Amino acid sequence: MWKSALLIKACCAIALLIGFYACERNDAEPNLEMRKFTRLYVSFEQYNTSSLGVPDTNMRTIYPADSSEFNFTLKHVSQAKGGGPIYFHPRLEALFQASANLNGINDTAVYSMSVGATNGVLQNLTAMENRTYSAVRGLAFHEPTNSLFIVNGSGINAGIYVVNSPKSRRGYVPPLKRLRTPGLQMWGAAYANNRLFTSRLGSGPGINVFNNIAAVSVPESDSTINNFAPARVLQIADARNLRGISYDTVKNVLAVAEFGGDGSVVGSGRILIFDNFSSLIDQEGSTITPTRIITGAATKLQAPVDVVIDPRESGVYLYVADRSARAVFRFRIDDQGNTAPNQEVSTGSRTPVGLALDARDYPSLGQ
Repeated sequence: MWKSALLIKACCAIALLIGFYACERNDAEPNLEMRKFTRLYVSFEQYNTSSLGVPDTNMRTIYPADSSEFNFTLKHVSQAKGGGPIYFHPRLEALFQASANLNGINDTAVYSMSVGATNGVLQNLTAMENRTYSAVRGLAFHEPTNSLFIVNGSGINAGIYVVNSPKSRRGYVPPLKRLRTPGLQMWGAAYANNRLFTSRLGSGPGINVFNNIAAVSVPESDSTINNFAPARVLQIADARNLRGISYDTVKNVLAVAEFGGDGSVVGSGRILIFDNFSSLIDQEGSTITPTRIITGAATKLQAPVDVVIDPRESGVYLYVADRSARAVFRFRIDDQGNTAPNQEVSTGSRTPVGLALDARDYPSLGQ
């Protein structure tokens, strides 16, 4: 009898164990029901230490980002000494972050973190170090070649740097390509249909269009092109201080964040929106005009530094990080003019400078 009881217990234990492992999934591979959600990651530029001698949080998560509850739910301390631009790509199942590099900090690395799909928890992975990454202002990914495009936006190292297999690289990482753009000030990055878009600052502000970065040939000796230039520049009518950029290829909408003056006046910031953007990309020598502009006192925009659009076919929101207002705002994609945010959350004493959206189950990655 006792042997039968032991046998029954053993069978039950094995069944439970099998059931446990059968139900357990890779955190980055959600089941079908979990593939419809939005998590908004926010990067903060501050790098302080607490009384315990460890860095304060430099990333936080809003989840779900498209619900009536719009609040921070998680926080994380990455390896970056002060957060800069961040980027998420579902095929990589990872989040990348560069340093703000402020106040004498010399952090010239791009960091990767794994993303827990069922809970959104971040885990620090690797650091790709290179002294040329001194002013990273944008990140993008080319899926067919498994390459990360690092946009260094100013200074002597201005340019686009291509790193292959970014999720597995660590330590000193020499770029596969060094496409230097001396004198060109850039911010943000959006990649779609073999084109890389960046905001163009300084004289003639607009959008730089770089064609087929992945196929550009570089010398074998040093992998460097010293005077790389965009294929064309789409100058924007009445543009001023452009910053982050987001392109939704599903709805064919591009959005650009723009500072208002010095960023101190409420309502002076703008989000420039271009509907049917693909029809504008190949224009030569002409100025493009936003279809719609979100601006005015009701918007609360002062110094929007980054913007991201929900790229799913069902997505209806765009998200804005405003460094002067110290807030993250949510607007509807079809908003225009002096309209109040649909939702907002204060970032308190922290300055938001980068946004990345994990919006699963969207039909096209625009590659």
